[in-house]
Amino acid sequence: MPSSDNSDLAELEPFLAAYLNRLGPGQRRRVMRKTLEALRRANANRIAANVQPDGSAMEPRKPRKRLISGKGRVRRAKKMFPRIKLARSMKLRAGEDEGSLGFEGMVGHTATAHHFGKKDFVGRARNGKTVSTRYPRRRLLGFAGEDIAMLGDVVLALLEK
Repeated sequence: MPSSDNSDLAELEPFLAAYLNRLGPGQRRRVMRKTLEALRRANANRIAANVQPDGSAMEPRKPRKRLISGKGRVRRAKKMFPRIKLARSMKLRAGEDEGSLGFEGMVGHTATAHHFGKKDFVGRARNGKTVSTRYPRRRLLGFAGEDIAMLGDVVLALLEK
């Protein structure tokens, strides 16, 4: 994360701490859930646009060779991660003191391989050998500069209620 994000979070933290200390456990959980939902929407929109949290474009998918038999679907230069960006794939856990946003299951396995640039299983060749590849690092989740302002707006909207 760039240092400007950390300083923005540090500026917002005392305000949020004072606000949250006045609330009961159920209300704190509700505030945490609302902020995580807003963060999930922002990250889903970035993933759908193939943009990393720092604003740079994700490395495009490698071109694939056409199969000899011509069977099977070949993905063209479409947007990546059609399912990872869905709300049902991005699990959020909101507690009264902390919250998390992440991926679980097979979607989580795929997301981890791309987010950290790991080597992962792709499929099996006709001769039965396993095929794997090292994915380029594509940051899927994170804070962008505008996310801090958006989180502030969410908290202010909750204050008005």
